[in-house]
Amino acid sequence: MPGIVVGVAILAWLLVAGGPAQAHDVVSGVGGLPGGLLHPLLVPAHALALLALGLALGQQPRWRAGVLLFGVGLVAGITLIVAAFAITTDTAVLAVAAMAGMAVAVGRRLPLALAGPLAIVAGMAVALDSVPQEISMQTTFLALVGTAISATLAVMLVAGLSRRLARDWQRIGLRIAGSWIAASAILVLAVRLGR
Repeated sequence: MPGIVVGVAILAWLLVAGGPAQAHDVVSGVGGLPGGLLHPLLVPAHALALLALGLALGQQPRWRAGVLLFGVGLVAGITLIVAAFAITTDTAVLAVAAMAGMAVAVGRRLPLALAGPLAIVAGMAVALDSVPQEISMQTTFLALVGTAISATLAVMLVAGLSRRLARDWQRIGLRIAGSWIAASAILVLAVRLGR
């Protein structure tokens, strides 16, 4: 339990200690709402984090509360962006993927007191790392709304589907997937932080 608290604290520090914002488009020429809808599904770090968080929340008895807290984190991140606060959080998104993947690999239910903050930080990290290149406030806002919609739906879908996998061999498969996600995220973090 203290290890998870330390992990959430480190994740929050990575979120705050990010470098200058670097806007990006996933698909060139696709911006606004459509670009925002595609963004969290096509950026590998985001897709890993959403998959891992969905799997981790799917193990929780109150998984809907975790998805709701993820949405709260997304709204908080968008609010910070609208208030002209922008940072690069790619590292935080990967840290979320690693932590959620480890939670899935362990195969134990996290109390909402731990899963909740992880979901909130995940939402903030995804939102803050989804600022498009477009300088228009309207286009940026639409892209971020699209990101919030598709990211929330992705986490909800993965969590709901993972809850249906109740057989022992299916649960083992989920734990293996969680360990692979965690290992992938940790390897990328190690390369990036080792530079």
